[in-house]
Amino acid sequence: MIVITKFLESIVDFLEKNVKRIFSYPGEQILPLYNEIEGSSIKNIMVRDERGAGFMADGYARITNHVGVCLVTAGPGATNLTTPIATSYKDSSAVIAITGRCSRDKIGKNYFQEIDMSFLNFYKGYFVKEPNLKYFEEAFSLSFQNKKPVHLNIPKDVYGEFTIEEEINLNEMKDNNKDNSKDNDNKGNDIVDKTFNWKTLINENEKFKKTLILIGQGIYGTLSYKEMEKISSVLKKLDIPIATTFPARGIINEKEENCVGLIGRRGVIKPLLEADRIINVSSSLSFNTYPESIRKKLLSKTENIHLTPKNIDEIKEFFETFGLGEPWETEKWKRISPQGDYSTKINEIIENIPENSIIITDAGKHTVFTCLLKTCVVPRNIIASHSFGTMGFSVPVSIGAKFGTIDFGIDREVVSISGDGGFLMNVEELQVISEHNLKILMIVMKNNSLAEFCKIKNPNINRLADAFDIDNCYIENVDEIPQTIREYVKKDKPMLVVVETRDEKLPRPNI
Repeated sequence: MIVITKFLESIVDFLEKNVKRIFSYPGEQILPLYNEIEGSSIKNIMVRDERGAGFMADGYARITNHVGVCLVTAGPGATNLTTPIATSYKDSSAVIAITGRCSRDKIGKNYFQEIDMSFLNFYKGYFVKEPNLKYFEEAFSLSFQNKKPVHLNIPKDVYGEFTIEEEINLNEMKDNNKDNSKDNDNKGNDIVDKTFNWKTLINENEKFKKTLILIGQGIYGTLSYKEMEKISSVLKKLDIPIATTFPARGIINEKEENCVGLIGRRGVIKPLLEADRIINVSSSLSFNTYPESIRKKLLSKTENIHLTPKNIDEIKEFFETFGLGEPWETEKWKRISPQGDYSTKINEIIENIPENSIIITDAGKHTVFTCLLKTCVVPRNIIASHSFGTMGFSVPVSIGAKFGTIDFGIDREVVSISGDGGFLMNVEELQVISEHNLKILMIVMKNNSLAEFCKIKNPNINRLADAFDIDNCYIENVDEIPQTIREYVKKDKPMLVVVETRDEKLPRPNI
């Protein structure tokens, strides 16, 4: 059906059909769109800093496997998005960043908040120079299909113009925006384009005695969350070992007999070395996965399959059709035993929260200890800034993930674990948690240090929680943790727990 309407109304109509929630902060150059959204069926979450909007959209996208949308104004609003959009680019998360701009006749001139905002085009960006919904259709499809952030920059005067459009729904979009060539992160790096078709691999099975399947988060494709949960039941039926990258942990329950678990810098290395063939399914093969000291050797025996399924049946067909070789035994990833005060307290937290909790870490020692102590049993058991190491990540991403669980009916607890340094970087977003009574367990590991870099002085974090009217407690002894978590689980509101801890050195990574 052809529709003639104001572009502003067309944008909101498109958004209403394709998203349930937006994370935003108002400003002069986006005010028409902001107000129109406020009057729509879209749930508009006003953040307290534009960085929070970007991170929340990221968290929402990661847990739902849909797009997360953020809306901010021009100039400083857009510059504040730089870190979260860079994070979503490096970590492959489907974020749509909508920014404002002054009227087209003022662009390039010394006008209020006017700067070139193409710095947000880490993956792809569109300057909306005319009232055409194709910008939105392409941006949403590209982001959804390829799990990367896409930027839409809209001049203020375009909103009032009329447009002629044909109705479209994101779920009906075809693969015309599918980037099947290679992930942008691979351009110019050392990964040889060795993409094989299924028949070639099947015919070569007899040549190899020790095939290892390595799975990355790209295998989530455009699956729904419920379909993501079903992948483990497909993979556990295979006879040969299956390893995963960090972001793909939980795609197969790590308790399954054929699951090697995490490999690479913070996982096991032996299966990679022993395998005579590695079939890489939808992983970008970062240096965390293939460490530099053995990288060249591993790449020489790796065959890449870019599987980006649209439904669980495609995954079943792939693995059921695809004979992969004989079973063989190799070393499996095992959680470490806690040694010092820091790791002991992290372990106690992990042992007492529900096994399928969505744990969202920040950047710091707690991230590594959580990774080494947690056995992942479901997709997105741990969400982290694994490729960018962003401090200030955990709290706002937890908010986005929590809203995602609400919108998509995902019955899992959300647990944020931060260090005392990273927690204070986006502490203003506690207001969003308080205002919406979001049941999030926030753990702050307080050791008054930024890793081995330096000591820091902290405010009274419990009083900060009081200021935002959030229940909180202070823990010094590890045996206080179980009861505290039990009390939190019984209630239907947020809680902040400050855990005083002594510093502890990290185990050495595999390099």
